[in-house]
Amino acid sequence: MNRLQSLFFAWIFPLVPKRLLSRTTGVCMRIPLPGPGKRALLKGFARFFRINISEAERPIDDYRSFDDFFTRKLKAGSRPIESWLVHPADGRLTEQGRVAAGQLVQAKGWTYSLAEFLGDADLAALYEGGTFLTYYLCPADYHRVHAPTAGNLETARHIPGLLWPVNQWSVHNVRRLFNLNERVVLNFTTPQGRWSLVMVGATNVGHMTMSMDPSITTNRWMWHEPTVRQYSPPLAMTAGDELGIFHLGSTVICVFEAGFNLSSKGFVRPVKMGGMLSPL
Repeated sequence: MNRLQSLFFAWIFPLVPKRLLSRTTGVCMRIPLPGPGKRALLKGFARFFRINISEAERPIDDYRSFDDFFTRKLKAGSRPIESWLVHPADGRLTEQGRVAAGQLVQAKGWTYSLAEFLGDADLAALYEGGTFLTYYLCPADYHRVHAPTAGNLETARHIPGLLWPVNQWSVHNVRRLFNLNERVVLNFTTPQGRWSLVMVGATNVGHMTMSMDPSITTNRWMWHEPTVRQYSPPLAMTAGDELGIFHLGSTVICVFEAGFNLSSKGFVRPVKMGGMLSPL
């Protein structure tokens, strides 16, 4: 990121009404495209964001809007499930480490509270000594999020918040970024222990859709208190089952109990949903 961009994010962007901007972007992205120029517009969109259209489930002419194309499904077999424990999304694995003293690493030298992030101090305590992974999804990535392993979904917590961008500048300059932003926390149980997957909202993410519970509505006009849904009986998921959709790029953070024996050593790298996430 160059100096001009850094100055913009530091001095001008804090004044931008991010929720209004994000909702407006979402509305514009869902406007049906005109028939005669739709193919050219979508191909230009894909070229600009370097999207691999050969993986799309449908021909590009079949998508009604930019949002319809952006949230596309993939062709069957595009992301084979390689293990019982896999990456939940396409993107870049930007952080991986141990949960220590109730903290997760946001960037070098900066941490944030897991209890605040999950909205549940008792649950956060169970993850002490476990492993967390942070995935950043850019506009070029496939934007559906899947279960990294089997589990029973017991609760979902929607935590309203701000909509700061989750780009490199924000990660290194906005303290507690992921605790400030809106997020949906999905909590699972398995024989190996508990795990949680959190979808974090961001600027210009028109909204997040929960495939397993469409009644969860994000990026509302009016502020509201966090809401919790209990699933009785729990919703059974297997590795690779679809959990939700970002309607533009954002961040996924997974937290696993120590019983999963995941390595805490990681490095920034691109990953694909369904790729093996190796335990120790």
